[in-house]
Amino acid sequence: MLQTVASLINWLSVPVLMTAAMLSRFAVDYELLADVTMCLAAVALTVRAVRSKEYFWAAGHAAVAVAVSPLLLVVRVFLLMGFFYVAALLTLSAAFRTQPVRAELL
Repeated sequence: MLQTVASLINWLSVPVLMTAAMLSRFAVDYELLADVTMCLAAVALTVRAVRSKEYFWAAGHAAVAVAVSPLLLVVRVFLLMGFFYVAALLTLSAAFRTQPVRAELL
């Protein structure tokens, strides 16, 4: 039961946070507070995903945290570019990692 609730939270958190980020512009007086709250929620979900070793979800929640953050658009773009660069670098290093040669029995 607990695993089902955790899975449901993971699947619903991304669309809910992104929808709330779109609608936060209508709350002009509380826009900064709403953006900070959504960013902190995404960071909390990222920490929870890392602790449970669900790194795919952690990367997704980290991207959402950057997307809904109250930073300037230029800073957000460069942060997301940095995340994608690190992901591509890790993928390439895993793909070209040398494998040990298996000793053949004669």
